[in-house]
Amino acid sequence: MYSVQAPMKRRLALLCAAALSACSLLRGVADFREPSVSFKDASLSDVSLAGATVNLTLTVNNPNSQGISLAETDYKLSVAGKQLVAGKPAAGLRIPAGGTSEVVLPAQVRFADVGDSIAAVLRQEQLPYRAEGHIGVSTPIGVLPLGFSKEGMLPLPRIPSLKLEPPRIAELSLTHATLDVPLTLLNPNSQGISLAETDYKLSVAGKQLVAGKPAVGLRIPAGGTSEVVLPAQVRLADVGDSIAAVPCLGHPLFPWSSVRCPIPFRLVSSPACGSRPCASSA
Repeated sequence: MYSVQAPMKRRLALLCAAALSACSLLRGVADFREPSVSFKDASLSDVSLAGATVNLTLTVNNPNSQGISLAETDYKLSVAGKQLVAGKPAAGLRIPAGGTSEVVLPAQVRFADVGDSIAAVLRQEQLPYRAEGHIGVSTPIGVLPLGFSKEGMLPLPRIPSLKLEPPRIAELSLTHATLDVPLTLLNPNSQGISLAETDYKLSVAGKQLVAGKPAVGLRIPAGGTSEVVLPAQVRLADVGDSIAAVPCLGHPLFPWSSVRCPIPFRLVSSPACGSRPCASSA
């Protein structure tokens, strides 16, 4: 004979399990304490003399017995009144139970965009900034936004100094000479700086030359120096008898090559980063 008690017992068991699950969820919601966020600092990374990455560091505190995760970010950052392009923090960030984690919010700044020129901006030691927005964390009650707002001063890198040595003749023929111009750059900053490119002019014996450009991508270490050789091509017809008057060259009709010989010179304009001067000559 068919019994209706078995299906009823199964339904009752399911209802009890659902009720226990709901009670557990409600207890978790009731015990949940709102996380907090505090602003730690604003700093620079990936510094060059054209720009840098501005990193806003927030500290998130989770007072709960369960870990939570970063779900979303929405923020604005302006430097010297110019709004920057905001980036995204690393995905998958977890804030442990009863612990803290740092959230880094990046944004890109081009120094030429926040002043009249790169050189004018970098002559300043710092610039005002304003950051505001929120981060969202996943919780038992959904995504919870945690707002923040901060104003302060952003420290800027200092302009490297230059030390130029007299050019040397690296190669010499009957019609042309190749000059090497040794250049030493000193970085006074606590971070390394990348040199994007150089732009320079030389005059020899009163004749202005069209100089070549060295390879880009030079990196000056923090508190250190880097050396680069600026090449320049000289047509001997352009400088006339002046080049022959350099004592170590001897007679100009001898096609010497691989000659290392210092010659008089005058610096017309200094190396630059991007399209604007970035350092003063010494």
